[in-house]
Amino acid sequence: MMIDKLNTKRDLFILILLSIGSWLILSYYDSFEYLLEYLESHEDYELDEVLLLIIIIGFLSIFFAFRRVKEAAKINKQLEDININLKNEIEYQINERYKKEQLLVEQSKLASLGEMIGNIAHQWRQPLNALGLVVQNIYFSYQNNELNDEFMEKSINKVNLLNQNMSKTIDDFRSFFKPNKDKDIFDLTTSLKDTESLVEASYEHHNIKIESSYNNVLVYGFPNEFSQTLLNILNNAKDAFFDNKIENAIVNISIKSDNIYGIIIIKDNAGGISSNHLNKVFEPYFTTKEEGKGTGIGLYMAKIIIEQNMNGKIEVKNVENGAEFIIKIPLYKDKV
Repeated sequence: MMIDKLNTKRDLFILILLSIGSWLILSYYDSFEYLLEYLESHEDYELDEVLLLIIIIGFLSIFFAFRRVKEAAKINKQLEDININLKNEIEYQINERYKKEQLLVEQSKLASLGEMIGNIAHQWRQPLNALGLVVQNIYFSYQNNELNDEFMEKSINKVNLLNQNMSKTIDDFRSFFKPNKDKDIFDLTTSLKDTESLVEASYEHHNIKIESSYNNVLVYGFPNEFSQTLLNILNNAKDAFFDNKIENAIVNISIKSDNIYGIIIIKDNAGGISSNHLNKVFEPYFTTKEEGKGTGIGLYMAKIIIEQNMNGKIEVKNVENGAEFIIKIPLYKDKV
């Protein structure tokens, strides 16, 4: 109870104990009889006046004690009201933050969906062109009366192969964006190769080269979410190359480890990040892109995924002619 914080009950209890203790001591030594004898031998004092004084002091003490208890109860009620208001305010703020985080998650999904559609378009461009050539060849062969069973069989086999490749692209992206429910052991090299395959066509279209240094390192976390983080960083690098009109664009990716983390380093030569923006890149809704070209939540979600969900670390710094992202994921041996 908050009333105990004011020590009113303790003071009242001590007062009662002192009263009982004084009464027992005075009774043991017959102090009241000595008091009577003293009053009889001293005419200046009257017994009734002394008793009246004692009674007045007793009533005042009781009044003071109960008044303190009453005031304490009043303060206690005020404190309880304050606590209730604070509790309601905290719950409201928590709910508002949860709603904002859910909104960020949904926006991140939509942004990832847009990136996914763009990458699928690049992945499909070549097989669609090849499919168009197959159809044209069939048409020309038909016009020249050169259409036969052997030619049709080869054409159909090629169409089926192109169809399988395009279907595989859809399956890759579908599994890539499927969230992991539980943490799992995965290889950083495998995640890197899978992510590179998703941006390969887009990078080739923009004349961007990826230089990778593989090293098999097993870590513990969410493989799909980790790959989404890689994809977001690679897409940002692609946009930076395009915006800054960089020739000989190169992204260098390396994998290593220490005693605690598996480490992946992504470095580009896109000109780096402005010093005014470097400390803000992981903040929600912060973006340097033109309106409509960026949501500013990709790197924020990357930080949430790496640091909060996977107990890792992510940081960025400027290096010569570009920026460098360093991602650290706990090694699996520390978690099993």
